[in-house]
Amino acid sequence: MKKIWPWLLALLLLIIFCVWSKKDSIQVTSTAPTQVATTPIASPVKHYLDYTITQKATDYTLNGRFANTKQHTLLSDTYVDNSSHLTVSNTSIDATLQGEEGITLTNKILPHFIKNYTNGKIVYHDNTLRVYGDVSNYEAQRQMQNLLSSSTLASQDNTNVIVEKSVHFIITKILDKVDFTGTFNSQLQGKTLRNKLPASTSTQISQSMHLVDKGSIAFTENFLPSFMEKYKNGKIEYKDDILNISGMVGTEKDLVEMKKLLSESTLTIVNNTTVDQEALAQAAAEEAELKALEEAQQSKMATEAEEKRLAEEKAKRDEEKRLSEVQVAAEALKEKITKLLKIENIEFRVAKGSLTTKGAITVDKLATILSEHPNIKAEIAGHTDSDGSAIFNQKLSQRRVDTVRSRLIKKGINASRLTAVGYGESKPLVPNTNKTNKQKNRRVEINIQGE
Repeated sequence: MKKIWPWLLALLLLIIFCVWSKKDSIQVTSTAPTQVATTPIASPVKHYLDYTITQKATDYTLNGRFANTKQHTLLSDTYVDNSSHLTVSNTSIDATLQGEEGITLTNKILPHFIKNYTNGKIVYHDNTLRVYGDVSNYEAQRQMQNLLSSSTLASQDNTNVIVEKSVHFIITKILDKVDFTGTFNSQLQGKTLRNKLPASTSTQISQSMHLVDKGSIAFTENFLPSFMEKYKNGKIEYKDDILNISGMVGTEKDLVEMKKLLSESTLTIVNNTTVDQEALAQAAAEEAELKALEEAQQSKMATEAEEKRLAEEKAKRDEEKRLSEVQVAAEALKEKITKLLKIENIEFRVAKGSLTTKGAITVDKLATILSEHPNIKAEIAGHTDSDGSAIFNQKLSQRRVDTVRSRLIKKGINASRLTAVGYGESKPLVPNTNKTNKQKNRRVEINIQGE
């Protein structure tokens, strides 16, 4: 058995040798052309633009990588056309970058983005345009999706729809008690209305996001003064975009005024204001009472006016009588003085202001006549001839009338009744052509002036 193993091993080796030899002698023929195996050449890697537009309130910022400055200038120009502003910062230029279709699509969606989005962002990365941000309705979201789908560029809409609700507030007034409650988008909105209410107003306001005011706060702010004045009991409520006004005013006139004021608003308003009938009846009673008082007052005024008219007429008659009497007395006084001075001229020492003895006696007689009519005033007028200079003559005439006035006062004539004026040679009676005429011109006149 041990002798067989070598032979078996030899046979196995022979079989292996034959098989190997036969493989080398086989030839494969084919009608197909011979193909030469080649190593595949790798495609060049593409690099795309990469930029981000970020919105913060009404400000927009652009940063990223562009092929040229014209690309981000186009984006800036779109903002200018839409009355907005884009700040370009942290940008770089690489002429090998591709993705011009991203700029085209971005420019296409920007007007809609600026108009409708808050907290928004536009990102172009890996040849895909992505939009983020909040809009207030689903229609704005659908419009963005339509804009994005109008391009073959890969895009992704990440818009968040936030359905806004209106602010809600209630102001009630019962006599002098006022309550104010409401929910607003900001504390400032609530304070705007609170500032128009009395300091004693009970207030409870809160804040909630995404609440909108479509003019209700401004209108209510203007309406509140009339509401507080005209409404005895009333209520203002703004809810679901409808302003409800209810309560009672005192008169029909107030009701008309409130309707007119409310009609000037573009808000949807439900007005349930009525007239307080009790107040209306009270107002009518007060009006009747007032009318009666006015009639009594008018009657009294008419009586007083008639009495005043009669009194004025009597006073006028009395005054006319008194003036007539004064006139008669003045004429009598004038006649007496004229008669006296015709007989006795008031004499002065030559070229001096002092009286002669005869002149002093004449002045004393004149005082006696003036004392008989204590209420009549008189002017003492002094005149000279033309001898000497005009200045000297005027001063001389003034000294003489002052002398006469002083003597009359000493004789008991009230100083307030007497005025003294020296006219010098300015008012001659006759031409100063001879001695007789000059003597006539040298004179003192007493002009009666009435009371």
